[in-house]
Amino acid sequence: MQSPTPNLQSPNLHSPIGFLTAYVPEELFHAAGFTPVFIFHTPDDHGYARAHLPGFTCWIAGSALDQALAGELDGLAGMALAQTCDTMQGLTDLWRRNVPHIPLFHFGMPLRLDGPSARAYLLAELRSLRERVQAVTGRPISDDALRESIALYNRTRTLVRRLYTHAADFAPPDLYALVWAALSSTPLPPCSPAPLPSCSSAPLLLLVGSALADPVLFDVIAQVGARVAGDLLDLGERYFAVDAAEDGDPLEAIADRLLALVPTPTKHHPQHTRTAHLLSLVRERNADGVIFARQKFCEPHGFDYVQLAHALDQVGVPHLLVELEQASQAGQLRTRVEAFVEMLA
Repeated sequence: MQSPTPNLQSPNLHSPIGFLTAYVPEELFHAAGFTPVFIFHTPDDHGYARAHLPGFTCWIAGSALDQALAGELDGLAGMALAQTCDTMQGLTDLWRRNVPHIPLFHFGMPLRLDGPSARAYLLAELRSLRERVQAVTGRPISDDALRESIALYNRTRTLVRRLYTHAADFAPPDLYALVWAALSSTPLPPCSPAPLPSCSSAPLLLLVGSALADPVLFDVIAQVGARVAGDLLDLGERYFAVDAAEDGDPLEAIADRLLALVPTPTKHHPQHTRTAHLLSLVRERNADGVIFARQKFCEPHGFDYVQLAHALDQVGVPHLLVELEQASQAGQLRTRVEAFVEMLA
């Protein structure tokens, strides 16, 4: 069933539109005149979301709703959510009911990403979304505009991929800041800070989780003398790994890119498994260990952890599970990460 059309006045060019999930077609919104920006979860809690969400809701969804109800997201022209987990599906309904002044665009994603039916479904969703956005803005989204946005985002993805190939040469907080910039600003992030001198003795870690995790985690990793060699975050390295074709039908190009990404824990692709990708990343980056940075109460990543941890155990790769909460756990986090890094050394 087609989602209701949001009630929104035609936005100014480059008006920010927020997104939370790893399958939002940013190029389509950019071609419509928006600037897609990821809404990061914050440590602040105004208490507004508690009236609408149970206490076992993940920090990402709860913080976004809390920020919106507190008026902190009133500068957004809208919010875009792609179908991922049950929590995000529930947030879709809550948002429309309680934050009507920030219209929401919902985008469906198939659960199984291989096969012709998945592509046909995804193309139908993209065409529907294009029509809904055009109805809201009053401006057509031409194929040429879509191709220009695809080309721009491809250049951004190329820059971020280059950054990740040298991830271990940057202080972890600098790496966090650069990826943060790519997710929260106009395409083409700012120039990179100078890399650090090579430090062969620093243990190399891979991070696995949902969003970009907590910046405190990156600070802690730096404080204990380790480096981040890469990640399997939903909105991290995997998100920038695949470009969209710049010729042909632009909606088909966007669909093919979304289907080609390493799946998140709520999706399935038999040829692109998360286990095989993580093991490959461990080998390519010479990682000494893996930290699973799971948002507390995130069930998809909880189930995913069991399978990935088993695969790491089979090949003898050490790993650590930490749960991230809205309230700061910096002291406990440092103790556990420091002990893990000492064990690696």
